[in-house]
Amino acid sequence: MPRTVVVAHKVNRRSLLLKYLRVGVEMVEFDVTLEGGALLVKHGADVGSRGLRGFVMALGYLLLEGRDPLLKPSTLEEHLRLAGGRAGVWLDLKAKGIEKEAAALARAYGAKPVVVSSGFHNTLRFAREGCEDAVIMLGNVSYRPADPVREVELASADGLSIHHAFVDEEMVEELHSAGYKVAVWTVNDPAKARELAELGVDYLITDHPEKVRRFAERP
Repeated sequence: MPRTVVVAHKVNRRSLLLKYLRVGVEMVEFDVTLEGGALLVKHGADVGSRGLRGFVMALGYLLLEGRDPLLKPSTLEEHLRLAGGRAGVWLDLKAKGIEKEAAALARAYGAKPVVVSSGFHNTLRFAREGCEDAVIMLGNVSYRPADPVREVELASADGLSIHHAFVDEEMVEELHSAGYKVAVWTVNDPAKARELAELGVDYLITDHPEKVRRFAERP
């Protein structure tokens, strides 16, 4: 059984990327969006609230992610140049129509392996035009699919990236039996990481890769 790869979640700050490269994290995830014609590494706030409360929460998120709202986020090219091929790269695309360009940049800067995920399942396959050996994962799956294999096939993808609350042994076995991969997010509890690794999931996405990777090793 292939081992579980631990992926550092939401590595959108330069300082965090440098830290993880220094300690040898195997794969880092960048949130990629399109603003002003440029591909930026930026998650953005999704607080589900409007008015003053929503504004305060959004500002707090911005301060947390970027440390200073006056600082511009990195471009994807800057982040990839900084990574320099020293870790695998997971591109979680937050905009539609950027699949090919984002994947091509990752290939050009020597990232290997390259994984691309997105909630835009109908256009995700175009990432292969930019990087033919990219692993394509259906993203933002926060439900238990009735037929996970069919969902992956419909999108011409290589697997499913799903919230940990909806993962079960039957689903993992179904996808693996069909030759597809399973990624699980966002797993910060060591006991949960061990449980999922024992189920055989292919990727564990976590905010604490240094801690979680010790528990993701299979016997």
